[in-house]
Amino acid sequence: MKSRLHMRLAHAEDARAIGVLVRRVTRRWIVPTQPAAAVGPMLATMTARAIRARIGAGQRFHLAFVDDVLVGVAAIRDDRHVFQLFVGTRYQGQGIARKLWDRLRNDAVRRAGTRVFTLNAAEGAVPIYLRFGFVYDGDPGRRRGHVIAVPMIYCIDDPSVAQRRPRRISASRIGARVAGESISTASRPRQVAAR
Repeated sequence: MKSRLHMRLAHAEDARAIGVLVRRVTRRWIVPTQPAAAVGPMLATMTARAIRARIGAGQRFHLAFVDDVLVGVAAIRDDRHVFQLFVGTRYQGQGIARKLWDRLRNDAVRRAGTRVFTLNAAEGAVPIYLRFGFVYDGDPGRRRGHVIAVPMIYCIDDPSVAQRRPRRISASRIGARVAGESISTASRPRQVAAR
């Protein structure tokens, strides 16, 4: 029997399952690349209580299920900043992250008319976000914190974005900056996650 992918918005009662998935992916792909001081605060934002509070505050979490198993989550705040994009390790490389991104983006455009999206990517996730249409964001106004990440931006209908797209450059060569509360990533090119 073929597995069936379906998606929906999260409810408060999904917070525990979301927390389990995002912490598992974070520990596997993100924590090894982060400074020790960033790990505790980062994982604290991924508890069921924290996620439930975010859902209650109106932040939108889009969930992907294969049959009845939660396999991915994409979350956005202020209808413009992607702070989580996670797919369980065993389900990566199947286009689920792309489908979550498309769903999240289309929802924000429909609901709020969003034309610009931001996220903070780890070096390993940068190639995936480049394929999604994001480019490096050199805006010095982006908030900084303890989590190592590469700020990226996606602009709808902005022809200058294609001109700004750089060739493959490692985060270490561009001086990957320490980003604020959010992060998006995984430490391998095929893994996608965002917090």
